[in-house]
Amino acid sequence: MQKKFNLKSFNLYEFLKHQNAGSFHVPFFLADKQTYQSAHVNFPFRTFTYGLGMTYSGDGDIFRIGSTDYELATGSLTTVGPGMVCQWTGNYSAEHDTVYFTEELFQGMKTNSFLQAMPYFFHGGKHVIRLTADETSRMASLFKLLKELKDEPSAVPGIVYSILMLTDSFHAKQAGQLQNNTISNREKITHAFRKLVAEQFPEHKEVAHYACALNITPKYLSEVLQAELGKTAKTFIDEYVIMEAKSLLKQTSFSIQEICYWLGYEDASHFNKSFKKFTNTTPTEYRRG
Repeated sequence: MQKKFNLKSFNLYEFLKHQNAGSFHVPFFLADKQTYQSAHVNFPFRTFTYGLGMTYSGDGDIFRIGSTDYELATGSLTTVGPGMVCQWTGNYSAEHDTVYFTEELFQGMKTNSFLQAMPYFFHGGKHVIRLTADETSRMASLFKLLKELKDEPSAVPGIVYSILMLTDSFHAKQAGQLQNNTISNREKITHAFRKLVAEQFPEHKEVAHYACALNITPKYLSEVLQAELGKTAKTFIDEYVIMEAKSLLKQTSFSIQEICYWLGYEDASHFNKSFKKFTNTTPTEYRRG
């Protein structure tokens, strides 16, 4: 794959379209398990579009977004937005449908800014929720309709919009249930921390900075994350940076020095040492692998 594409312009959305003879003039693409099995994209990749996936079967596949692992099972509804680094760690055996799209898809509608009001597409949001069998069936019906009419440009935006509105209602319903049960302070801290790390990791890699921003102690922050995510604050930050590094090494043709500066390291030797500590390989070796 890397030999056929200029790494600097590698885009998963465009790559999948190319692999499946999709039109580059239509701002959306449908994918299923066969799509991913054929693509063999097993490294962390940065998203350039919105993506919404519905899992119908399977258990145990892990989808990593940033430094957070999500276990995808039957009924999992997954949402990611532009600029996120993600990685599949499973074997793509689960039955599922995914639609990728850009805001351009909704240009003919009154507004396409409604996507900005959907926090689950952005850093710190709730990217995976579990639906009931009835809710899953309703999503499957819309995806079936989208597959049937995917070659009808006038119909596609409305169907994808309907999928988004249904998704929004499911998130609102679950948020309401959580509100009634009271969202724990630990959950609030975790969401806020994830959002801050995504925004500030190039400048700040120290736990104390984020603890200060959240008005808690570094010790308490790590205790919260250990309970909520199974890892300390320091581990979360380090893993997040390494995911970003892997994406840049595979998706771009930037030099190691350029990647080092982009990630906020003072010098390449510090970056090389840090990368090898977590991956047991150097950045150059990882890029060639």
